[in-house]
Amino acid sequence: MIIELQAWSRKTVSLPAETATALERSGLVDVRPGATPGEWEIASDSRVGVCVAEVWELRVHPKLGIPKLLFLLAYARCPDGWRGLAGFGRERQLLDAVANGFAAQCQKAFERGLLRGYTPIEETRTDLRGRVRFGDQIARAGGLPLPVEVSYDNYTEDIPENRLLLTAAELLLRLPRIGERARPQLLAARAQLDAVRLLRDRREFKKPPVTRLNKRYEAAMTLAELILNHASVTARQGQVASAAFVFDLNTVFEDFVSTALKEALQPYGGDVRFQHPDRLDTHHPAALRLKPDITWWSGGRCLAVIDAKHKSIAHREMPNADAYQMLAYCTALKQRQGFLVYAKDSGEQQRRHVIRNSPYTINVHTLDIENEPETLLTQVDKLATTIAATTRLAPNTQAA
Repeated sequence: MIIELQAWSRKTVSLPAETATALERSGLVDVRPGATPGEWEIASDSRVGVCVAEVWELRVHPKLGIPKLLFLLAYARCPDGWRGLAGFGRERQLLDAVANGFAAQCQKAFERGLLRGYTPIEETRTDLRGRVRFGDQIARAGGLPLPVEVSYDNYTEDIPENRLLLTAAELLLRLPRIGERARPQLLAARAQLDAVRLLRDRREFKKPPVTRLNKRYEAAMTLAELILNHASVTARQGQVASAAFVFDLNTVFEDFVSTALKEALQPYGGDVRFQHPDRLDTHHPAALRLKPDITWWSGGRCLAVIDAKHKSIAHREMPNADAYQMLAYCTALKQRQGFLVYAKDSGEQQRRHVIRNSPYTINVHTLDIENEPETLLTQVDKLATTIAATTRLAPNTQAA
């Protein structure tokens, strides 16, 4: 059974109760009893992706086209090299697009052979290699000359970069219904990495810093990190019980706006911070905590506060909760103007809300994420110019 719907939609389907329970537990949709027995109402929100079990498959499609969604994901992780990551949008399914992109980038990264590097090794040997660890030797061997505790650097393919790619490939191969185009390439990548170990804990692993030596791995590593962060497999008795690949469009849009605005504000100087913690209550520090998406600082002074929301502004009305939240940010951070940035429907316009009996103004801006990447980035540049104008900073002015 395949169930499909778009983000921010709902449909009623006939399901066994156990399937409805499993769908609810998937973390991709909300499920409620329908009007008649055996019918269930499935509602999607900002989460999109696929979840697969033995007898059912749930697909939630973004309203945004796959190429545009891949651009938002790619730019947030790699603003200098997103063009190498966002060209895999021909597939209808997001998972297939990411899998094909990752497989192709692995193939490209391995064209000149696998990266090798020096890895520190500590082991017990019957011959001498590298440096003797005298403390361990005395503690473990009780003064005996053999075996000897040594440490040395081994030049090997078993390095973090290759472990990251292997673990992502292995995870994709465990997901059911990976596209026919990606699977052979993923199997080939796994075979090339046969001397490499899987990551012990993929949830805590971070992409290695990009250097001159591993630059050709950059696109593949970025996609691998994305896969490890958003794909999951549940096993039962050695078999795959369920698998999921899920994105939250709210987070995707917030990450894109944060990264793009940071890049666009660089010519004006200052320091852009993400999710900077603050508080509204001066007497109870643990109460009324605040964490705006983006703040722009000059030394210890806040220049601007910005919040990103992935929702259209229906009927030309801004949701009250967003305005109240921004008003709290402006109050705590001593900002006369705050900026709310929405993903917009075509035809929406920016606006200003002047708050009664206060010095505060809330500026509402929209970014059309259906635009081509260069056009969308131009919109962000214009937004940065507008924000900078409220501080009277000019390009190339270095804020202290």
